[in-house]
Amino acid sequence: MFIHIVNQEDRTMIYQLALMALALVMGSNGVTGVNICSGVADNLFLPQVNNCSAYNLCIGETAIQRVCPSSYYFDAAEQECLVAEEVKCLPTCPTTGLSSFGYSRTCNKYILCYGGASVIRQCSDGLQYNKNTDRCDYPQYVDCLSNLCTKYDDPEDIVYLASKSACDKYFVCLNGFPTVQTCSNGLQYNPETKLCDFPSNVNCTVETLQRNILPYAKAPPRSADITCPAKGTHFFAHQKRSDAYYYCQDGRGVTLDCTPGLVYDSKTEDCREPQFVHA
Repeated sequence: MFIHIVNQEDRTMIYQLALMALALVMGSNGVTGVNICSGVADNLFLPQVNNCSAYNLCIGETAIQRVCPSSYYFDAAEQECLVAEEVKCLPTCPTTGLSSFGYSRTCNKYILCYGGASVIRQCSDGLQYNKNTDRCDYPQYVDCLSNLCTKYDDPEDIVYLASKSACDKYFVCLNGFPTVQTCSNGLQYNPETKLCDFPSNVNCTVETLQRNILPYAKAPPRSADITCPAKGTHFFAHQKRSDAYYYCQDGRGVTLDCTPGLVYDSKTEDCREPQFVHA
């Protein structure tokens, strides 16, 4: 299926339909207060959770629902509808256990799974989802940039992106994906000039540490020591720890840990750096 790029003239009509379409998209995806199109490039296509035949077009951080033709499924990697046998759909949540997986092409959103239920979660303040730890993490440990590369390359406006994990590394958007490049020895990438430059001309500081964080999927779930509401999805602050919280799903609950260095914010219901947490 050919998916065309939306030009400026289409935006007025899209905006008029946006509110109705967004409500439909949010309901069908099980989104709880998450704008799936926030932080992604215009004309990027995102999959729908638990529905491989539908997808969303992001314009101005608004999701417009689209549906593939019969016998076709949406492929987030290829950014188009393909014959069902050729498509790799989003995973579905297992019926038991606690786990997560990334929401394709967004970098800061993921699907949290517990007992077969799925909920879309979003990392705050530039944090990114780390598939190796099942939680939000500092960007230098993830270095995801696929949310900024669309399928449509413009030779007159090539997209260059600075790496979040190394000063001498950068990416070029090519065929919808960030392609890694490395500067010559001793040089660093300068995002202002879009060239490799002397370190004295580049303000780059990247710090990483060796860590050992066990992902949720590889550790037995720890039951929450609170009484969870009988129905619905809920997140609550931990009673004793600032770096942990409770996830309740239809009366059952588990305890989740933040990435080391982050603390839970009850207002935004996610883990954040301490300076951003609401008092």
